[in-house]
Amino acid sequence: MSLEIQDHISVAEKLGQLGVRVPNGLAILPVNIAAANEIQDLRQFVESDTVKALWRINDIKFVEIFDENQEPPYLQQYGFEWFGPTLFVTAGLLAQDPNVLSVTLGLITNYLYDLFKGAKGGTASLNVVFQESDGACKEIRYNGPCDGLSQIAEIVREMGKKDGTV
Repeated sequence: MSLEIQDHISVAEKLGQLGVRVPNGLAILPVNIAAANEIQDLRQFVESDTVKALWRINDIKFVEIFDENQEPPYLQQYGFEWFGPTLFVTAGLLAQDPNVLSVTLGLITNYLYDLFKGAKGGTASLNVVFQESDGACKEIRYNGPCDGLSQIAEIVREMGKKDGTV
């Protein structure tokens, strides 16, 4: 299992530069947002749609940052690993609904248990960008077994406590 925490570019500034809607809550970001110079450079993992479907089915509110005609192309990865999207969550959202990230990660974990049912060695990769109340962003990168995804919520919760929002 691998878990990394690092500084991340300002999502609000980057999306503003690219002319993309800036989310104020739960959203999915392009996987290469930090490196993209133009909106045409952005990419997202195909599992972005899976996570959005899980949110819709379970009535979890999220922000679509792209219009239908603006969606970035998909990256399809092959192998016995699930490549999840980059989730974006704000300190303000966690102050209003402290469980939203835990619930989201639980839904993804349940989905992955079904996906990998009967198979050994399936792993998941997922990134979460947490925007603090001052706009600074941190990225948590996870790669490992499905049942370890819940650790991300604990890390973000601790970041929120340090930020004074959770």
